[in-house]
Amino acid sequence: MLVILVLVHSAPVLARPAQALGRISAPASGDALQGMVAIVGSTDVEGLRQWELSFSYAQDTTNTWFLIERDDTVIRDQTLAEWDTRSITDGAYNLRLTIYLESGERSDLIVENLRIRNYTPIETSTPHPSPTVLVTATNTPVPVTSTPLPTNSIEISSSDFSNSLGRGVIVAIVLFLIIGLYTSFRKTLR
Repeated sequence: MLVILVLVHSAPVLARPAQALGRISAPASGDALQGMVAIVGSTDVEGLRQWELSFSYAQDTTNTWFLIERDDTVIRDQTLAEWDTRSITDGAYNLRLTIYLESGERSDLIVENLRIRNYTPIETSTPHPSPTVLVTATNTPVPVTSTPLPTNSIEISSSDFSNSLGRGVIVAIVLFLIIGLYTSFRKTLR
């Protein structure tokens, strides 16, 4: 009995796992997002002072985060914020929920690799052929045939160009003669 009592008291005390501070339920890592995105989660933490939602570029090495929302309200499995992804370029982003406690502690929860796809198509998974299916390829040459282009109905011939140029020169000469006559007529009236 004494041995058991000594063993129980000398056994190492296992630390309790730290309480997860906050939660983002949606969106999940790897999701493709478009437009206005509801960020759903919880900030139901004892001693909450304030929380922040922010995003960063996934490949950013400068640790720059852009604020989406800041609040001190306790939220339980509801929308934390609406994120307008239309104002950023398509690409991979990270989303961070930062919880600040009254004790001065800070906790960051990061959802990685969110794919913004407002201006590019959302990728779909390509099914892979079954290993039992045998695909054979043959090297059959495809004959090259040319298709004649349709005639251009607004084509300008060289004679049309010459005629237009000649008429333009005649109109310019007539205008110069009229202006010359007008200026000489005005000078004689003075």
